[in-house]
Amino acid sequence: MSSCLQPKIANYKAAAALAAYKAVKKGADDEHVVVGAANTDRCIGIVQNSSTAAEDILEVAHPGGGAKALLGEAVNMGDFLVSHTDGTLVLPNAEGDVIIAQALEDGASGDVIGVNVILMTAHAAI
Repeated sequence: MSSCLQPKIANYKAAAALAAYKAVKKGADDEHVVVGAANTDRCIGIVQNSSTAAEDILEVAHPGGGAKALLGEAVNMGDFLVSHTDGTLVLPNAEGDVIIAQALEDGASGDVIGVNVILMTAHAAI
């Protein structure tokens, strides 16, 4: 695995058990996060550790830094990525998809790769 940029980490509480390296979005309040569940979810970052129960502290990598991310499909270095229904990162497929990262290396489904965490909306099919 290649190296990634210095992460910009903030701590949040898990709303439930959550696996590492998945995209996350705001939970019921500003203190909690839940796994991203759609290409159009406005995710806030990528969780860098796992939780086994609600209220566990999570480290979330925010835009402007690097992170590790779990892939839900094969990607190439430079591809933009969005949250899939299970929080893994996949390729965007429509205008309005919310991009949360850019791949810093090639990878296959199930791989953990280095990414640059970004936040933007796709304005055309990518």
